[in-house]
Amino acid sequence: MAKLDFSAVNKSASKSFNEQRSLIKKIGWGETVLCAVCGQPLKLSVSSEGQPGVNCVKGCTSIALELED
Repeated sequence: MAKLDFSAVNKSASKSFNEQRSLIKKIGWGETVLCAVCGQPLKLSVSSEGQPGVNCVKGCTSIALELED
């Protein structure tokens, strides 16, 4: 039976995670970060009401966050 090589998938997922983490940090520090698709500013929502995350006005970018109590 052949072994499956997931190294490319793991590298891609790791790169994406690190890019999203960096983006969330920048927004949290008060920097303006623009959506890569529409160019609108991204907004961070950490309210207990609704889904916490990072979104643009048009919805092109949507990063869900899990908050601990």
